[in-house]
Amino acid sequence: MKRHIILLLTFIVIWNCSGSLPDWYTKRDEYFPDKDYIVSKGWGGTPEKAIEQATINMAQIFSTHITVEKNILERYESISDMRNISENFYEFSEETARLISDQHLVNINFKEPVWDRKSKSFYTLGYIQRSETARILIDRIKREQENIEYYVRMAYSTNEAVEKYHYYTIAWLTAGRNLMMREQLDVLIPGVGINPIYTFAELGELKDKAAENIRFVILVEGDKNDRVKQALRTAINKVGFNTVEKDGLLNIRAKAMIKDIDIDQKSLSFVSWEFQLIMTDYQNVIGLSMMKNGREGSTNTENAQMHAFERIQKFIENEFQFRLMEYFDKLGNKQ
Repeated sequence: MKRHIILLLTFIVIWNCSGSLPDWYTKRDEYFPDKDYIVSKGWGGTPEKAIEQATINMAQIFSTHITVEKNILERYESISDMRNISENFYEFSEETARLISDQHLVNINFKEPVWDRKSKSFYTLGYIQRSETARILIDRIKREQENIEYYVRMAYSTNEAVEKYHYYTIAWLTAGRNLMMREQLDVLIPGVGINPIYTFAELGELKDKAAENIRFVILVEGDKNDRVKQALRTAINKVGFNTVEKDGLLNIRAKAMIKDIDIDQKSLSFVSWEFQLIMTDYQNVIGLSMMKNGREGSTNTENAQMHAFERIQKFIENEFQFRLMEYFDKLGNKQ
């Protein structure tokens, strides 16, 4: 509320002025020389929209240099305590704060938006001070390298296949975050680099090798032509694990239930379906449980049942695979 009042007063003051854009916008190179700053322009119908546009444009400057996949960074954030490296978002609108966070922008500031009568828009500049921001990134990279070394030591020290995979995975995810920050650092000050002890690629190989020792046993009730079992096997293999008929480290018990239902539509046949899944470890401790249900219709019962199995397969492909990775990512939080 306080920020909105300030912006409203700013609008009133600027409205009574000449309406021309200030020198810091028209002659920005004099105020923000390229050797010291990265600058992005922003404009919009409101001050908030101008700042959001400047944020988007700043993100585009960095994004062309970032090679780390978005899902890697999202998985890292889901397992990390980000409070010690989060930006101060309290002064920004909710949308701007989300953009800054989603784009992993560090130490970004904005000029107070100004109103231009001619274009009937607000204008601002986003700016990042190169050397100051580089120091922030270097400090974060070094701290995360210490964490990576710890995770690798833990992986080496355990003979438990599941634990070993977990530690290599979080080391790999952390290395992905570090790689992104090193790429940001190269945008800020080209040539200034920090050589990692373990690269993102090396940790990926260690993670994948550890995954080969994790074996799943799959048991499915109500499975027509092994469709559900095959979908589970495919999802497990995509993560890098293996499936066996017995003596697995993890067991999956699933049930597919499909029943005819009468909806009083003579030209169509309908079925209801429900899918249940429980995953347990070698000590029979439940690590993952899922349930999904729905309804499908078609011109005949056989086709309706086929559509139901397709829905279950899609659920496994999307939700189960995600939850499986999440289980191993956050395994340490469960212990």
